[in-house]
Parts: sequence; C-alpha cells; structure tokens
Amino acid sequence: MNTEEKIDFFREMTLKYADEKVTEQVESFEQSLKEILEDHKAEKRSKAEIELNAEKDNLRKESNKHLAQLQLQQQRDVHKKQQQLKEEIFALARERVNEYMLTDDYIELLIHQMQKALALAKGEEITLYIDPVDAEKQSLLEKHLKHDVTISKRPFIGGSRGVIQSRKLLIDNSFLKRFDVEKANFSFDKAEEENDQ
Repeated sequence: MNTEEKIDFFREMTLKYADEKVTEQVESFEQSLKEILEDHKAEKRSKAEIELNAEKDNLRKESNKHLAQLQLQQQRDVHKKQQQLKEEIFALARERVNEYMLTDDYIELLIHQMQKALALAKGEEITLYIDPVDAEKQSLLEKHLKHDVTISKRPFIGGSRGVIQSRKLLIDNSFLKRFDVEKANFSFDKAEEENDQ
C-alpha cells in the first residue's frame, strides 16, 4: 500500500469514524431533545391537570354555594308562605269561634267551665270573669251559677277565667289562651302527620 492509498484509507477511516461519531451525537442529541420534550409535555399535562382540578373544585364550591343560597331562599319562602297560611288558618278559626260564640252551646260551655272553677275553689272566694263581648250573658250566667260573674276589663276573645286569690291561682279557660297555645304548638309537619294517620 503506497502513501497515497494509506492517506485515502486513513481519510476514509477518519471520515467513517467522524460520521459515526456525528451520527451517534445527533442520535444522542435527538434522544435528549425527545426526553426534554416528553418531560416538558408531562410537566404541562401535570400543570394543566392541577389547574383543571382546581377549576373543578372552584366550580363545585361555587355551585354548592349557589345551591346553599337557593335552598336558604326556598326555606325562607316556605317559612313565609307557612306563616301566611298559619295566619289564614287562625283567622278562619277565629271566625268559626265568633260564630260558635253566638250559639247556645257556647253558653253551655261557659256554664260548664265556671262550674268546674267553682268546684276547684271548694268554697274559697273565687272571681269568675267573662270577656267584654259576652257582657249580655252576665245576668243569665249569674242566675244559673248562683254566683257573681265579672266582666273583664281586658278582652280574651271568649271563654272564661277564674281567680282564686287565696291560692294565687288563675284558671284560664279563655279562647285567647287556647289560640296562643295552638299557635305556639302549630306545625305544618304535625298537621301532615295527623293527615297521614
């Protein structure tokens, strides 16, 4: 092999080696770039997923807050409507009571209430009261009971009251008391339960 051939062979080997090294470096660089790209994509996906989850949480919280506000408003509306219906029910009951107070059954009720109060007094001094709207019934009741009946200065819708001073005892059979008790204990839940039975 002459010098020329040796130089050509050396050049060929050098170029081949350089070409292999360049190819190797290019492949390594490409691989490195692919890994960087995949890492970058994974990081972006991870950030996007975190942002998406955070946005989902925010939307869920906003939705829950909005739902809670709606439920609260509905509860207020229901309560307001129930109060309105309750007032209508008791206004209707009051009308019925007023109609009842015009009957003979009402007089019998007053007599019965006052007789029970007199029996409870067991001979002790008792003051029997009727509502001012029942003033015209005073003499009839006194005749029947053979006891004084006082017209109350404060209206109590109807019914009767009795006071035994010695025992500091109030016997309250007034319709006002009954209305107050019924209003305080009235519940639409209870009314629904009673209708279901």
